[in-house]
Amino acid sequence: MRWQDRVAVLFFPQGMMLTVAALVLFFLNLGVFLSDVNNFCITHHYDRMSFHYTVVLMFSQVISICWAAIGSLYAEMTSDKFLRCFALTVLMLNGAMFFNRLSLEFLAIQYREESH
Repeated sequence: MRWQDRVAVLFFPQGMMLTVAALVLFFLNLGVFLSDVNNFCITHHYDRMSFHYTVVLMFSQVISICWAAIGSLYAEMTSDKFLRCFALTVLMLNGAMFFNRLSLEFLAIQYREESH
């Protein structure tokens, strides 16, 4: 075990690393989603959307939801209300982001340029 791993374990409560990782993935997915919404609704540059990475984005969102759910389960075993609220909020944000991404994909399905 490296010293960075030990420092991370010392500073975060049990299960909090998964919640923080899920939050980082949420912000990454939020940035890509906002870029796609901008290209779809405002600028109408459909070729700049992230259609080619849909599978990767959906997979990262599912992983983020799983990490947030596991972090939320760990947080439920503690008595810290802030930690439980934070973990549940991250889980809800990731779930909402998943359904927003899915809705955008279905809205933009006719603008996809697939090459086989």
